[in-house]
Amino acid sequence: MCGIVGICRSDVLTDQDRCFLEAASETLAHRGPDAHGTWISERAGFAHRRLSIIDIEGGAQPMHDASERYTIVYNGEIYNYREIRRTLESNGVVFRTNSDTEVALNAYALWGPGCVARFNGIFALGIWDGREQTLFLARDHMGVKPLVYWSAPGCLIFASEIKALLCHPAVTTDVDLCALSDYLSLGYTLCPKTIYRDIRKTPPATWIIWQKGQLHSKRYWDLSAFAHNPPPRTISEEAAIEELRSHLNRSVRAQLVSDVPVGAFLSGGIDSSTIVKEMVSSISDTVKTFSIGFKERSYNESSYARLAAEWIGTQHFERVVSQDLAALLPKLVACYDEPFADTSAAPTFLLCKWAREFVKVVLSGDGGDECFAGYDTYVADKLQMWYRRVPALIHRAILSPLTSLIPSTHRKVSWDYKIKQFVRHAQSTPEEAHYSWRLIFSEEEKRRLMGPDIYRSLEGYTPFDVFMSHYADVPDAAPLNRSLYVDAKTWLVDAMLVKVDRASMAHGLEVRVPLLDRELVEFAMSLPPRFKLQGLRTKAILKKAMADSLPPGIIDRKKRGFNAPVAHWIERFGEKPPSGGTGALEGCPQLWPELMREHRAHRADNSFKLWTLLLWLRWEHPFTVPGDAPFTK
Repeated sequence: MCGIVGICRSDVLTDQDRCFLEAASETLAHRGPDAHGTWISERAGFAHRRLSIIDIEGGAQPMHDASERYTIVYNGEIYNYREIRRTLESNGVVFRTNSDTEVALNAYALWGPGCVARFNGIFALGIWDGREQTLFLARDHMGVKPLVYWSAPGCLIFASEIKALLCHPAVTTDVDLCALSDYLSLGYTLCPKTIYRDIRKTPPATWIIWQKGQLHSKRYWDLSAFAHNPPPRTISEEAAIEELRSHLNRSVRAQLVSDVPVGAFLSGGIDSSTIVKEMVSSISDTVKTFSIGFKERSYNESSYARLAAEWIGTQHFERVVSQDLAALLPKLVACYDEPFADTSAAPTFLLCKWAREFVKVVLSGDGGDECFAGYDTYVADKLQMWYRRVPALIHRAILSPLTSLIPSTHRKVSWDYKIKQFVRHAQSTPEEAHYSWRLIFSEEEKRRLMGPDIYRSLEGYTPFDVFMSHYADVPDAAPLNRSLYVDAKTWLVDAMLVKVDRASMAHGLEVRVPLLDRELVEFAMSLPPRFKLQGLRTKAILKKAMADSLPPGIIDRKKRGFNAPVAHWIERFGEKPPSGGTGALEGCPQLWPELMREHRAHRADNSFKLWTLLLWLRWEHPFTVPGDAPFTK
């Protein structure tokens, strides 16, 4: 993986622009510690930071094609680049390196924007056409690799991370209040927004062409094409299981291509265990696997990782977090560039830092939940269809008050937290309920936090508007497939993949995601919903496919996720917000004490709300968080 940055103008680049490229490149050094390069022409300039994985000697960037008409900066891996290369060679293309970068460059030279539809991989790229004076930007199908940009009349700047764009003095830092609304509701911002009003994310599976100051974009692929109901083809469960095994084997083999050692994250869940099992079956070397645990018992899943490692036969490395990870807040805010409240970001950051001591590339099980319905939210969706039959009066007068009396245990994904969240939203429409299962602050709470004037300026916008726009893309799909599609367009791309990309690249570690292989994702979405969620059993087809390859303790274990014990850590901050400023959240000084008192009294688990506020305050008004080194061996 790498860090990329570029700038182009309708007229000529200024000295300020040239200085910007150097400064922006420095901010991305963590993404590519092995090499760096800069190219500047009259109207365009690129800078590149390289993490050398394939063709270590020959893949330097920025790279020009043989005619020197086209220049590329590229971040990612195209796993089918060898097949594409053979096709290009049959069309007369002569290659000078063995890199997938040169394949991407020549694919664009021959096929234009349509080239990206042929790629199967994870990528973000920029290509300058010196003859036509145009810039081409593109992002991979699922949005694994990041690509942000800022544009003004006659100018466009793009980069892997926001911090690089902020090096240019023309880029303003005004807060996007709709993005703030996203953050308070969900803990992340929804594409294409960022927390900065004038900086935008390139959506997944989208290319952008900039020419003479004009932007044109196109979505070149979408998962909605595979979400039909009924499915476009009939297939027996036995045949589907065999086809799934074939996809898993092919995807993992393709993503093992590397000129440096490859390891894996292993949590002991079905997804990571499946990937590691396929790795061991595909290579002769001993696979190194890595896991991280917590001293808090309900959060520590190290025993499952050890079970999987012993069964599969890996060289397993394990560490336990012994200290309060709130001390990592400054690093997390710097890593993510904008407020990001996923509670697993801190342990993921440490896991990546540690794994990088041993390997340069790891495979991860990310994406399995969105492909095969692994989250409890999908079970909640199904239960909600039954619960809606409960008379509204009984819900309001009896069930809702009763659940509010249940004390909060502050355990990981505790039953009390889930049942309260379920009953609170179960009388909503199916779409509203699915959106609400992960909701942090309600609209009324956001009104209090933001103040009436700022909240009014949203003009009625809520993040649910974005969810409904995605639901509208698959109106006729089965309910489960609609939820899977919406989660892939929101939670997956804007939370899960952001978390892993920033945490891994902060340490120069490449993370690959075989379960998000394009063909595998298409296959999974096209399956009948009953193959994925059977009764209340999640990931049914994946569990059946791996039943003979993994121990029952892994196959049948309940999903717990990678949440950190912030319910315990958060109490150290007391009943006053840890920042003197209020900024955009003028109601925080009033709401924080209420939330903390409820939390400490175990009347409610407010850890997600308090953590969300904490990350915002640290981003907007930095404060010092004392803490010791968070690792113990």
